[in-house]
Amino acid sequence: ISGMLFTGFILNTLSNKATFELVQANQGGEITAVLPAVSELALETDINISETIEEQTPKYVPNPDQVGRIRAYLTGRRSPLAQYAEEFVTAADHYGIDYRLVASISIIESSGGLYNFRPHNAWGWGKVSFGNWEEGIWTVTKGLSIYYSKGLTTPKLISRYYCPPSAESWAMKVQFVMNEIAK
Repeated sequence: ISGMLFTGFILNTLSNKATFELVQANQGGEITAVLPAVSELALETDINISETIEEQTPKYVPNPDQVGRIRAYLTGRRSPLAQYAEEFVTAADHYGIDYRLVASISIIESSGGLYNFRPHNAWGWGKVSFGNWEEGIWTVTKGLSIYYSKGLTTPKLISRYYCPPSAESWAMKVQFVMNEIAK
């Protein structure tokens, strides 16, 4: 009996109303009386949520001190790359390299983008031309991250591969600029 009542209850909830009938039974389980419907229970199946909660990913903000250091150093050198200081830090953070490295290499290779071998290539990055400064910054940063992934995380360690003809001198100059940016 209780199984039938439960099934009836479930089927009736589809229409949002359930009618309950009282059934009397004796101790032997025999039904002695079925009483008329005694109540209706209105069930709410719609749940109204008045406030929508959206999961938001925090927006990445590069370290303002790092951005300021790069901007100040490159501005002092009259570099056209000074306005891309935030890009340098963002790309470095994205690829997990020192934020000063790519800007420092640009100073050694092209006076910070003043004298380029190829368009928008302030890093002597192969024989490549870039469409804009952002593309150059991101491409060179990604390329340098490969050295980092192999444990080559200082200019001295990178120099044997980046600038083999004058590795020691290049490394010392890049490290000097990195130190200057950090001041």
